[in-house]
Amino acid sequence: MKYSKESTDRFADIQGISIHFNDIGDPEKPALLCFHGGGPGANGWDNTRFNIEGLVKHFRLLLIDLPGYGESDKSAKRPSDVPGDTALAQLFAKLMDHLDIQQAHFYASSASAIPALRFALDFPERVGKLVLQANNIPLNQLAYSPSPAEGIKALGEFRAEPTRERMVRMMQLFIPNKNLLTDELIDRRFNSAITPGHLEAATEFVSGAPKSNLWAEISNLEHEVLVLWGQQDWMVPVEGAMLSLAVIPNSQLHVWGGAGHFVQYERTEEFNKLVSDFLLR
Repeated sequence: MKYSKESTDRFADIQGISIHFNDIGDPEKPALLCFHGGGPGANGWDNTRFNIEGLVKHFRLLLIDLPGYGESDKSAKRPSDVPGDTALAQLFAKLMDHLDIQQAHFYASSASAIPALRFALDFPERVGKLVLQANNIPLNQLAYSPSPAEGIKALGEFRAEPTRERMVRMMQLFIPNKNLLTDELIDRRFNSAITPGHLEAATEFVSGAPKSNLWAEISNLEHEVLVLWGQQDWMVPVEGAMLSLAVIPNSQLHVWGGAGHFVQYERTEEFNKLVSDFLLR
């Protein structure tokens, strides 16, 4: 790979919170902020590393670790009266200020989709377009899928007892194609998940943190939105794809049959082309 993690590692102090990100590509190209999901061991580099070569041709990529994840601050606290997604949206704005980025496209995977939408509602002039992957629609809105989903149960079991065996089960539910689920992927995720302080810190802004009433305002969203999903997503049921299409204005949907929660990895080339074509037109 032309770009290594080490050569692109960056840190920024944002309101006393240390945020780690990877800054990749030409700063003169449109900025694409990339955010990971909320499960144990998630981080910006591992979420999007397989897409770098395809996307960096067109964009300046910023792969961002949310507070509590990856190499970002594990001691960060949000104000007790501010919902997690609102606090993150404010943090995104300050990070863009720090990087002198006036406007950016957003790619948000799973749990990061709600703060990305919150940001677009609160700072509409600073967003180009949004790509939302398996966004975590509130599960009480789903009529047919079991709640919690099997994958969410596995996340909870890992948090309660973080063993490699439980990580294997969790990753099997992330990636249903056995040929794509390698020991390297499992070990990278497991090692990230057992980073001291991570499991506790993840609840402060993301996993289990209170959220704003986003869906009461979603009809005001003016941005074009591309919704992506895997038909065999055992983390966030594919039923949420049609619900997203129904409630998010100016949205379009692509679902991959046979893919799971990590379509950016499972369908790398198609993902890169679809996202690039959508953002560039």
